[in-house]
Amino acid sequence: MTIRQASFLKDQSYQAVSLTHFFVDVLNNSRTLLVAILAVSIGLTNAQVGIALLLYNVGSALSQPFFGALTDRRGPRLFVVGGMAWMIVFYSLAAVTGDWFALAAITLAGFGSGAVHPAGTKVASESSVSARTQATSVFFAAGQTGLFLGPILAGILLEAFDRSGYLVLPAMAISALIAGWRYVKDKPGPPVQTDSSQAALVVSTAPLLSKVEKRIRQWRMVIPLTVIIATTSTIGIATINFAPKLFTEMGFQPIYVGWTAGLFMMGSAVGGIIGGTLGDRISKRIAILIGMVGVIVPLYLYIPTGDPWRFALLFLTGFFAGMPHSVLVIMAQGLLPGRRAFASGLTLGLMFFSGAVGTYLVGIVADEIGLARALQGLVILPIIAITATLLLPKQ
Repeated sequence: MTIRQASFLKDQSYQAVSLTHFFVDVLNNSRTLLVAILAVSIGLTNAQVGIALLLYNVGSALSQPFFGALTDRRGPRLFVVGGMAWMIVFYSLAAVTGDWFALAAITLAGFGSGAVHPAGTKVASESSVSARTQATSVFFAAGQTGLFLGPILAGILLEAFDRSGYLVLPAMAISALIAGWRYVKDKPGPPVQTDSSQAALVVSTAPLLSKVEKRIRQWRMVIPLTVIIATTSTIGIATINFAPKLFTEMGFQPIYVGWTAGLFMMGSAVGGIIGGTLGDRISKRIAILIGMVGVIVPLYLYIPTGDPWRFALLFLTGFFAGMPHSVLVIMAQGLLPGRRAFASGLTLGLMFFSGAVGTYLVGIVADEIGLARALQGLVILPIIAITATLLLPKQ
């Protein structure tokens, strides 16, 4: 597969926000190993772990529309650089302080992620007019690559040097802080363009549509889109947060746990690029459907299946679960074309918040029926997402 309109890859601001996204998500996903270790050390239940993860994601999620609106007004530079600096400080504290203080520092670090994501997405989506979904998907793939490597690197460092060894990761993220400071500029993006056929359709039908009909069409898009975002996010967030805890409880070493979490996110990175390409070239609905149909079998089987097939199934779970990610963000931006950072922040915030709430509910269920069975029960969610996708307007 070749990356169409690859000129955006040469843009230094695009490179800087992609590098920043990479390190933000290195820290975001390596956090799951820290939380798993702290949970065992402190003696937290699955529901309490779910609350800790919920608080982190609430900080990250609910702040994103706010930071997105500010980015549309003030530009992305402050939030890309400031968000990265915030995360470096608090994850450094998490590496060297006591258990409860470390848990608090990890929770507060979520606000930095909330600042970077909408600002970085705005820069990425405006770097190409004709391949916006693809440019955005590659930007997200940089983050998902960080999500892949984060737990692997953290597993190696934690096993070799205990929790203090984790300090290496925020130290490495300083390179992204420098790149963002040098290359991210507060400049206006390209003018919003629409396909000629779609533009003609809008012009020809606009006089015929009443306000009620327009509002009905908007809600026909918004409601299914919200359901898809909530279900797909819960699949991803619950898996990357609870699978490490499950495997830690099963007695596996941190390196093994890191690889299982990392392979899920590597699959998500690859799937996100392919989903974005399909969304640009064929249909966004088809990209979502392929992802949700494909994720059902590997999502159910990766827990009872032994090695080495577990690793392949986790990769496939991430691959199919990640396909709709950039497609959903671009679809939401299309509803608010003049406020892309706000639309990105609102969408990503909804992703993180709904996924965090879903993960908390999974934790409650897991305390009743067992964590393994609760994670296998996630297969209900792609079926719901498929139904919602079929209700989306075809155009």
